[in-house]
Amino acid sequence: MLAETMRRTSLLLLLMHLLSNSLHAQTPPSQPDEAYYYGQPPSNEWILPGELENQPPLEFEVSEEPSPKKRTRQGGGMGGPFGGSGGPGYGIEWFPTQSVRSQDVNFQLVDQNASAGMPLWSGNFGTFVFTFGVQNTHAFTDAILPDTGRAFPEDLWDVKFGLTYIRQFDNGSTLGVITGLGSASDKPFHSADEMNVSLITFLRKPARNERDAWMFGVMYSPSGSLNFPVPILAYEWNRSDAFQMNIGVPLSVTWRPRENWTLNASYVPLTTGNVILTHDLSENWHVYGGYRSIADSYFLSDRVEEEDRFFALQQRLVTGIRWDVGKYGALDFSAGYAFDRRYGEGSNQGATWHDEVEVEPGAFVGIDFRLLF
Repeated sequence: MLAETMRRTSLLLLLMHLLSNSLHAQTPPSQPDEAYYYGQPPSNEWILPGELENQPPLEFEVSEEPSPKKRTRQGGGMGGPFGGSGGPGYGIEWFPTQSVRSQDVNFQLVDQNASAGMPLWSGNFGTFVFTFGVQNTHAFTDAILPDTGRAFPEDLWDVKFGLTYIRQFDNGSTLGVITGLGSASDKPFHSADEMNVSLITFLRKPARNERDAWMFGVMYSPSGSLNFPVPILAYEWNRSDAFQMNIGVPLSVTWRPRENWTLNASYVPLTTGNVILTHDLSENWHVYGGYRSIADSYFLSDRVEEEDRFFALQQRLVTGIRWDVGKYGALDFSAGYAFDRRYGEGSNQGATWHDEVEVEPGAFVGIDFRLLF
């Protein structure tokens, strides 16, 4: 088991290293007046987009220059508001052995992810960024998919290549197009049936009061939680530096009740959401805790129905601590309790599933390191 885990760790680190070298060799493009991010709490740092699906919602900061306090790095990492897909890096989580309901077998899981990015071009007509991400979930189990009798997939991979375009106009509007090509499967790129193309496009238009903004767009991924286009329609209410809210789809709230406390909450249909409370112990040390709901989906190579996807759902109570390392690094240690852990196949997340497997709740631990620009 240890040898298998180390082999997969080496592969992920190698893939991350190849693209991260290209990133360090270039200077990131200058940041626009409104920093954008996907699935990250507000930050004035230039953040590379990563995951294109199964993520918390898109949000934007107001255009006014933030105070030095608001310039602290933040992210949306593995179980907390730090690290994660906000920049190039690597993370690993371990779920110790638990029993499988209705089957006399155990279930242990190791989940790893790596991501990298490279700015391709930046000028008056916008910014182009190339991104890459890979996630591997390895299950140590003899569980079977009960309806078809197939073995539970030992490895689930999600490999993604992406191209992001962002342009800011003189009237304050921002246009974004995030495209992705990849494969989420037990055998990625096995055939065209395991390929996935994703698209997120949005337009942020300032409101008449020049403080708030409207956001319009669409999100689509055939392997996502919903395999049809999901509209983006929200009003960005920037009431003050201490309170911002996206009203609509996606829904999100950022509230700073006191100087060193921040509450972030977000929701994207159907089951992806989080509520995280963060406390700044100092300029470089932060603790957090809260709740997350996570949904992943894959195309199994041996599925019976071509339109079926294999879903992996769980809910979490999580706590952790982050250390800001140097100027750009973020090292995140997290632990928590995962429950409502369900796997199964269906045409979409809201449909009736078959081959459903339920794992007993239990603890998990994780560590994640990212570079945030």
